[in-house]
Amino acid sequence: MKGLRLVVALVGIIGFVLGQVSWAEEEKKEEEVIKLEEVVVTATRRQTPLKDIPACVTVITREELEASSGMRVDDILRKYAGIDIRRPSGFLSHSATVSLRGMGEMPGRTLILLDGIPMNKSDTGNANWDLFDVEDIERIEVVRGPASALYGSSAMGGVINIITRKPEEKPINLKLKSRYGSWRTWGTEGTIDGKSGKLGYYLSYNHLESDGYNPTPAEDRTPYDIKRDLEEDHLWTKFTYDLTDRSALSLGYIHFEDERGEGEKIYHPDGVFRSWDTDGVNLTYKGSWDSFDWVVKGFYNEEDYFWNRERLRRGRYTRYVVDVKRKDAGVTVQNSFPFLSWGILTLGFDYKYGSVDGKDDYKTEIKIVKNEGKQRTFSFFFNDEMKIKEKLIFHLGGRYDWTESYDGSFYDSSGFLTSRDYKDKSWDEFSPRLGILYRLNEFTSLRASIGKAFRAPILDDLYRSGIFRGKIYAASPELDPEKLLTYELGIDHYFTEKFWVRLSSYYTDAEDFFYPIRIGIDPGTSRDLYQRKNVGEVEIYGVELESNYQIDSCWSTFFNLTWNKSEIEEFSPDKTLEGKDLEYTPRVKCNFGISFSHPRICKVQVVGRYVDEMYADPENEDRLDDFFTVDLKLSRKIGKYGEFSLDIMNLFDEDYEEYPESEAPGRVIMGAITLRY
Repeated sequence: MKGLRLVVALVGIIGFVLGQVSWAEEEKKEEEVIKLEEVVVTATRRQTPLKDIPACVTVITREELEASSGMRVDDILRKYAGIDIRRPSGFLSHSATVSLRGMGEMPGRTLILLDGIPMNKSDTGNANWDLFDVEDIERIEVVRGPASALYGSSAMGGVINIITRKPEEKPINLKLKSRYGSWRTWGTEGTIDGKSGKLGYYLSYNHLESDGYNPTPAEDRTPYDIKRDLEEDHLWTKFTYDLTDRSALSLGYIHFEDERGEGEKIYHPDGVFRSWDTDGVNLTYKGSWDSFDWVVKGFYNEEDYFWNRERLRRGRYTRYVVDVKRKDAGVTVQNSFPFLSWGILTLGFDYKYGSVDGKDDYKTEIKIVKNEGKQRTFSFFFNDEMKIKEKLIFHLGGRYDWTESYDGSFYDSSGFLTSRDYKDKSWDEFSPRLGILYRLNEFTSLRASIGKAFRAPILDDLYRSGIFRGKIYAASPELDPEKLLTYELGIDHYFTEKFWVRLSSYYTDAEDFFYPIRIGIDPGTSRDLYQRKNVGEVEIYGVELESNYQIDSCWSTFFNLTWNKSEIEEFSPDKTLEGKDLEYTPRVKCNFGISFSHPRICKVQVVGRYVDEMYADPENEDRLDDFFTVDLKLSRKIGKYGEFSLDIMNLFDEDYEEYPESEAPGRVIMGAITLRY
């Protein structure tokens, strides 16, 4: 508990200091109160003023997205507190790993939503970050801390909700953009949207391709190392229809095609490459009847994933193709209504279904490996928001999840690994959360919360045997959910409407975390064979400090610092791992930036980012060095309809690695021309 005492003491000291600060002038109070009235939906699953939420919430607006440097959404998220992001080859990597609050490398410990719909895949636990085009996003809401009380499995470190743009209130709005830059990277995209009467529409198309670069360090290259490359197409459509003044329907559809080289070519003419073909559709109803606010959502996502893999190890050449078909679908029904005279109660039901049908077809030997499985979850949740005389706010929530994995099987035609049908298995979890906010005055609020969260085993954990992140794993059908309990304290203070500071501290006690255990030798490759098991207890604690200062009408600056320690407390099979850090969890991250914006001159943002050293393995033997990079984004209007922008990522061409023996891209320069009508 020494970590908990440390963060509690730190919050107490800073809270006392802020309590002694004199308040802003009386004439500024009205402006500051208005500024605090920003509304978010993710923290409570309904529209709630940000100032009334006893949780650590970050809102990234459309203006901030446009001003930020980066090719992908996760590039922009890097500059905010409490977020760990790994994309070793920049936008040429096959998606990214994103986690909150020091949850480590294991996929699926952070829940990713698109318009409130879960995007984590049932088999891998990951979300494909390449699906999300920055141009289509209205804002992003990040809720740090356990959120299983509202969202169930995977919301252990928190939730990231990507909220797409709505049609504008005019008949037609047209936008065209073309960009070109490093490694002969070019892209073009167009958006058309508008609203006529009750019907609104939004259509967006984006094409991107690049010759790429070679991420293998020069001293480690072989004749088979080549450039990574990519070609992708992205289509997003949304239609809205106003049924009444207080109810509306929304229909969204996404299509994504992507093929990218993986930087290695031995004998196959195309080398190692991956491709995705993704389709998703969602339907949402929102309406108010008397004092009851209803939300009904349905979604269906499917993905065909292909991986052409060839390897040359110790003089032995192996080539096989991975073909995976994934499906995820679900339904949500929820209702919010006044409860007694001082509360709002939200009740809801979630159902989620996922399946995988995977095949590894070996071309250099007579061998086929298959894995199949399905998973479904039924959930009931509630959240009660209670406000007592504006100063004291309680949020009490809870969720019951019943999850079943079934129809699991594994087949290996060679007989090297045992073919079998797996028994159906189910788990149930209740995840409560209590949050308290006390408003000292109009400008200072104290927060405290305690909450449980969990992550159910994904289908790949349970039923798939094969290569994951460089290791060979055997299926682990006996896994139970990971669990944690988190305590959080925080303080928010507005010195003026233009200068605010937030401090958050947290302590997490986690158990049954999954860790790879060496269980023998893989007979097919003669390499070590691993299996994930529930053997770990982990302690995670840290502090996040954030500030933002609007210097004047043109200049603004921000700063944030994250200190986090994620440590293995107990590891029964190997005591030497106790006291080691979780993989890919830097102790310190720091971001700071300054922005200039003048409508008749230009917009400029410069961001510096420091990431501390971290480890790439559970044994903490493979260390990645710390690094510091600077990004620059500049844009200027051209006439009435045009705009030019220049985006320079890693301005000073810093050499660093986010994955062992894989160099980051270095300096990336992209120029763009945008026309709006």
